Amino acid sequence: MDYSDIYIMNDQPTTCPICGSRTELILELFDTVEKTQYHKCLTVNCSYKFIVEEDI
Repeated sequence: MDYSDIYIMNDQPTTCPICGSRTELILELFDTVEKTQYHKCLTVNCSYKFIVEEDI
């Protein structure tokens, strides 16, 4: 999987930065400093994959 784009978490549900649809949480990693989530867009025509990180 190619997750080349990283975005910052906010207090709203994560949506695709390309088409605005809801996303599926693929993987969530907790570090001592930050949280990282791997997401995939649920829209079949988009299926964009990206990373969301906590702003520290």
